[in-house]
Amino acid sequence: MVIAGLAVGWDAAGTELRHAAEAANAARGLTDRDWYDVRSLDVDLLLWRLREHGDLAAFVDRVIGPLLAHDRTARPPLLPTLETYLRHAGRKAETARALHLNRQTLYDRLARISRLLGSDLEDPQTVLALGVALQARRHVR
Repeated sequence: MVIAGLAVGWDAAGTELRHAAEAANAARGLTDRDWYDVRSLDVDLLLWRLREHGDLAAFVDRVIGPLLAHDRTARPPLLPTLETYLRHAGRKAETARALHLNRQTLYDRLARISRLLGSDLEDPQTVLALGVALQARRHVR
């Protein structure tokens, strides 16, 4: 089933369909689901529209570049730890359970991530930047 947007008159249908088509392109790489709500893809759509702008790639590199470089050569990779930590809103017990780690191992990994990035994972602005950079990473070349 495909739903393109809110119920509107015919004069606005073209705009809603274009928005839905762009959102479908922006959603590439997301986990498969039975359906998506276009409204929940607004950040991805914005980042997708900025994908050709060099500032987006520079932002991703500045915010998470050291972590990406680490994961190309070192084990265990730390990016999945950061993604899971952010997905669980910084709740360490839930993050440790989701990653099947004991809490001390998680704390060690988070400390390494913090050192690599030179940032405080408890700071709300840092958490916001990290979340946006992780989403933007899918859209940059």
